[in-house]
Amino acid sequence: MYIDLMSQYNHLQVNVKLANTLNLNIAVYWAELMNVYARVVNKKKEETEQNDGFFQIDREYVKRRTTLSIEDQLVCDAALEKLGILAKKSDDPNNIAIDIKAMYALIVEDDATAIKEIQKKSKVKRDEAAAAKKEMLKANLIAAIEEDDVDILEALKTWISEVIEAKKPLSKVAVEVFQKNLHSYTDQKVVKLQLIEIATIHTWIDFAWAKNSYEKDYKKPIGTFISVDQKKKVGIDMNSGF
Repeated sequence: MYIDLMSQYNHLQVNVKLANTLNLNIAVYWAELMNVYARVVNKKKEETEQNDGFFQIDREYVKRRTTLSIEDQLVCDAALEKLGILAKKSDDPNNIAIDIKAMYALIVEDDATAIKEIQKKSKVKRDEAAAAKKEMLKANLIAAIEEDDVDILEALKTWISEVIEAKKPLSKVAVEVFQKNLHSYTDQKVVKLQLIEIATIHTWIDFAWAKNSYEKDYKKPIGTFISVDQKKKVGIDMNSGF
């Protein structure tokens, strides 16, 4: 046990020059990114090259290794993006690429004026940090969608985006339940799209509300569904007759 705790695996070497130029969080984050990237290159070099250098990172793993929260990691990402050192896939904030040469050029910079400019450029505003957090939330929720039909998939993505923009507490469980309700209620694609559209317009999370609105304004189908009450756990809607 003592050996395991004191092994090099449980240590992280931080570049002091980087910590002084930017900040300690970025230095710690970069150190772990280099560890992850080294393993990716060694194990999946061809795949990484085919993806233009982009690779997937596990935010929870990085959190355990660095103690940096996911929000802290996103702030580090934003700073490194401003400096042209890190890039992200627009549809997946966990799929990143890093420019090691650009980081090297930053670290070896000794000119005081240049360093001040680097520090100024890397500052992350509060709204930028909030936007990064929102994009991460959206990506994680979209990842919970299980849908083969492209049109329905895009409709569900739009629904998620609108609910997030409305600052409503959407969770993975709610996304999964909405899908189950949708598919158990009808097999007709056009009806599914109408239901998603209704939920999107009103930024409703509970499928029951979209269903009730649909049945009020359109033909009344018969089906079963699960209700998500934000104040209760997921359960069977007592008004459905089941």
